[in-house]
Amino acid sequence: MKGAHSLEAAFGAAARRVVREFLRFVPLSLKQRMQRRTYARATPANRIFISGCARSGTTLTQRLMRCFEDIFVHPPEARYTMLDMLDRPESNLVVKRDARGFAHLAKLPPSIGLIYCVRHPFDTLTSSHPQTRNERRFHVTPHRWLAEYDALIRLKKAQPNRQILFVRYEDMIGAPDAQQARIAQSFGMTPRMRFSEDPDNPIWVASLRKWERNEEFRTYLGGLPPAFLVRVQRFCAEFGYDMPISTPTVDAR
Repeated sequence: MKGAHSLEAAFGAAARRVVREFLRFVPLSLKQRMQRRTYARATPANRIFISGCARSGTTLTQRLMRCFEDIFVHPPEARYTMLDMLDRPESNLVVKRDARGFAHLAKLPPSIGLIYCVRHPFDTLTSSHPQTRNERRFHVTPHRWLAEYDALIRLKKAQPNRQILFVRYEDMIGAPDAQQARIAQSFGMTPRMRFSEDPDNPIWVASLRKWERNEEFRTYLGGLPPAFLVRVQRFCAEFGYDMPISTPTVDAR
């Protein structure tokens, strides 16, 4: 009986430790954070959310945002709600979407600015990632790509008057300083250094249109379902990309 009581006590102590550790990571409510906010502001912080499909330049854009003055870029990926939890003195706060960010994109509050990164779908669909390289050949599956594109369409329908700053990966690589000027103008920010001069973020021209130089990539793309390629064609037409693979006329809505 004594052993049973000892075992019960041990389990109870372990459970209490688990609860204490869990509570360490539960964020305080927005009301509590505002009550204990250290930094008084004359105007609200400029909150910016970076979104877009994986392998479309979201990480590059996130890193380059540190080239602006008076800015805090939240390092981990997170939901847009993180912008309300940041207790920072900087006037510009930036968060990059997490892997499931597209599921909540249509609910993005109008008060949060949006940078949406796009890239030629054929490059996105044939790009690998260290985290998934052992699981599959390419990081972004057609299903994931469609989910991201559909989320953007839902956002535009839900918020037809929203201003979205679209940043093409190809333009960020080819003319980074011009894209920096667009971002600065859109959000009223001041550059601290040029994107092209950031030593921590080398810009690789070789990352563009690799599928044109790789037969394996072209074979994979040509074998994708026709209905999916129709959606890709619509995306290309919307964002000014060429569509070298012919597609049948299919209603893929």
